[in-house]
Amino acid sequence: MRLFNSILLLAASSFIGLSNASFVTQQHTVSSHSASSALNNNYIIEFSGSNAETDKKKLADLLQDKFSDTSLTFGRLFNHDLMKGVSIQIGSSKGKDGPSLQSIASDEEEQQKLMNDIFKTISESGLVKNIYPIVPVQGPNTQVKVLSENNIDFGDVSPHLQTQVDRVHKELKNTGEGITVGIIDSGIDYTHPALGGGFGEGYKVRYGKDLVGDNYGSTSLVPQPDDDPMDSCAASTGSVGHGTHVAGIIAGKSDNFAGVAPDATLGMWRVFGCGSSTSDAVILDAVLDAYDTGVDIISISIGGFNGWPESSLGSVIQRVISKGVPVIISVGNDGRLGAFSTSSPGITPGAFSVASIDNNKYIASIFSVSGSSETYVYADSEPKVDDIPSGQLVAGDKSVGGDSDACTASTIPSDVKGNLALVQRGTCPFDEKANNLAQAGAIGLVVFDSAGEVALTPSVINAKIPVVGVSHETGLALVKAIKQGDIQLTFNGKEEVRTLPTGNTVSVFSSIGPSYEMGFAPNIAGIGGYVLSTLPQQLGSWGTMSGTSMSAPGVAGSVALYLKQFKDAGKDDISKPAYILEQLQNYASQVAHTNKNPKIETPFSQGAGLVQVYDALTQAPHVSPGHISFNDTINIEKTHTLKLTNNGDSIVSYQLVNNVSVSIEPYQDTTSYLFNEPAEFGTDAAKIRFSKKTIKLSPGKSVDITVTVIPPSIDPKLHIMYGGFITLKSQTKQTKDITIPYAGVVGDQRELPIYSNGTPHLTNATNPLSSYPIWGTNDTFVYDRKSNDSLPPTFMIRLANPTRHIASPVYNERGRRIGDAFVSLEYMARTTSTASGYAGTWDGKYYPYFFNLRMPLPLPVLPGKYQIGLDALKWLGDDDNENDREKWLSPVIQVK
Repeated sequence: MRLFNSILLLAASSFIGLSNASFVTQQHTVSSHSASSALNNNYIIEFSGSNAETDKKKLADLLQDKFSDTSLTFGRLFNHDLMKGVSIQIGSSKGKDGPSLQSIASDEEEQQKLMNDIFKTISESGLVKNIYPIVPVQGPNTQVKVLSENNIDFGDVSPHLQTQVDRVHKELKNTGEGITVGIIDSGIDYTHPALGGGFGEGYKVRYGKDLVGDNYGSTSLVPQPDDDPMDSCAASTGSVGHGTHVAGIIAGKSDNFAGVAPDATLGMWRVFGCGSSTSDAVILDAVLDAYDTGVDIISISIGGFNGWPESSLGSVIQRVISKGVPVIISVGNDGRLGAFSTSSPGITPGAFSVASIDNNKYIASIFSVSGSSETYVYADSEPKVDDIPSGQLVAGDKSVGGDSDACTASTIPSDVKGNLALVQRGTCPFDEKANNLAQAGAIGLVVFDSAGEVALTPSVINAKIPVVGVSHETGLALVKAIKQGDIQLTFNGKEEVRTLPTGNTVSVFSSIGPSYEMGFAPNIAGIGGYVLSTLPQQLGSWGTMSGTSMSAPGVAGSVALYLKQFKDAGKDDISKPAYILEQLQNYASQVAHTNKNPKIETPFSQGAGLVQVYDALTQAPHVSPGHISFNDTINIEKTHTLKLTNNGDSIVSYQLVNNVSVSIEPYQDTTSYLFNEPAEFGTDAAKIRFSKKTIKLSPGKSVDITVTVIPPSIDPKLHIMYGGFITLKSQTKQTKDITIPYAGVVGDQRELPIYSNGTPHLTNATNPLSSYPIWGTNDTFVYDRKSNDSLPPTFMIRLANPTRHIASPVYNERGRRIGDAFVSLEYMARTTSTASGYAGTWDGKYYPYFFNLRMPLPLPVLPGKYQIGLDALKWLGDDDNENDREKWLSPVIQVK
């Protein structure tokens, strides 16, 4: 379930999102997620008053007096400066009134009406500011490679050279001592020697707690908190030691390893058990507790695909930031889904939204080929099936090298029996290839990528033989060798340090911005691809992971070094979160699009670039703001003002330059407007006019620079995403260049279609995952509420682009709008190519309108003919402007 904020669904009808999405809706003035997404009917009630304990008692008395036959359980009290509220679980009514003559009552319908009555009472109590359903949050999906060799110098794969951390340690003698970083994650093995060997006063891991317990998210959804954040989950649970890995990146320390801030103090707030999910309420609780503990920084490597920044968790994070605590969050791992693939809460305004850059070096598993002195790199499948055996390699398809290799049994040669089989990745799943080959007698599968320089990591579910992946180049070499004669592959578990072909470029998985509201995200980058760090000792002690989950703690460690440098000097004015982020952005290093294409990578992917900690700590000049968003063409702010301040003690001199980046071509075409997945890139560039082309500035002085954009002259229907970096090129040796990223879109986002694939569709399918009957414009859908055999009308939706709001008017036979089918649907993410879309069922009830006011309780429609509209607000559209809606009207629905 994705982490959304929106407003409460109090409808008798409901929408669900297929493939882990959900619709969300609005009622009253109370904001939250969809009620249908609430975890076991658990909610957080945020009070408007200043005393949560008093307000809780008043609310409890009110509800228990009016709903005495309903189970209402109050839980966690948030009597906090940043959140006044209480959690509540709403159970079923103990008594039933029976069905009305106008509708077919059911337990579900009665529960929905009960929920509606309860929330109407809550919202009209005068006590409540917001209602947030407690929703499940999936754990990070991160692949881990456990280190098996003991003779590797960890320094050979350290990313510190790329980020200047090595210089901060050596030249500034700054290792983050005295700074406390609070981590919200899956727990920690604090007994690991590199993490201090213990927990509590006097240890590196000094603070934190377990908010959930081991069983949470697997066998139980009931938290069993304690004061020990230990991660003792076994590999059999699917645990990869995510939190321990994150902690090592920030502050691990041993003879052969150093984190970014190796002498920093850590706190760990464990929000995942040994299962794969938690709830946003648990994360919220952890953030507040970390803040109360007095941590200097909070690091969060959690999120879900959704570009809307509105969320309950995001609101609290913003409040924490406003109190002076930097919050560093991963931007997401959905870069393969193209543009606008960021995650929440990683796009929270004011947060450090961190992209991932690949490490220059990595620890590779290698195999050898008979007759050759060269060794080749491979990657085990995820999850790993078993160790792949050595053996003869043969072609796994009669025409190996095609998209359909081993997709059907008929194309598999007979000589695969007893041998390893080689195929190219293609149109069918890796499991299908592996199991077809297993049926033919193969003992292992080697899959080569269809493109790319890095060894493929095949994803499998139920493969019956071991599967490994190699790069496209290695695969072609093996195909050639097979054609020349018999070859033997030897897999003996050896590892060695190799140069990564994609080193110092944006990781392929790193999410691409901006947010759906054109917010600048990501805004900074760290090393997240192939990062070595600590693992729980029961999982192998050391290993490599990749993800923005790794780049975020790297930046958190960098912020720890920054705070150590300036808090000790009493410079609190330049230690505020916004200033720190700007300083890191000012001196970040821009990476190339690829190592074969030296053009600058777009800011939509790398933010301001890869953090350069030493320069950020030692350079006094500062530019604010740290980035510029020009929005789309209609909402464009062509001119912005930059303020350059010389905080140093010598004169500085700069020349202003516009360094353009690659552009993004987000869509496949200008008809369907389906996203390119992955994104495609171009060379369309903007021009920038400066009010000053050269600057000379004395110590202690500031100067304003106005910058005006001239977007590229291209067809606005393409919605090209342009960007670049305004560079203040230093004219003095002792002063470094300063860069400010900018980005914008050519085109009007409001003109983009919301619906795709011909949807919305009206159907009667109960689980429309793939194919389903569709009622046409001239058809009539008959829904007999008195017949158990009559299926209710269901709407299928795919969204080409995101929408903030979908209205659902119900029209009677005379064409008059009598109310809404759904309370409303809000903050909806675009449908990706791998998702089935959204489905919603209408049960024949509506929210009536009287004197232009929507009533809070649904009523069953009278027998008759009706049509339902689904009117989607255009992207960045005005909710009060009917012209900003994409409207759809259903076929006639005859309700009996």
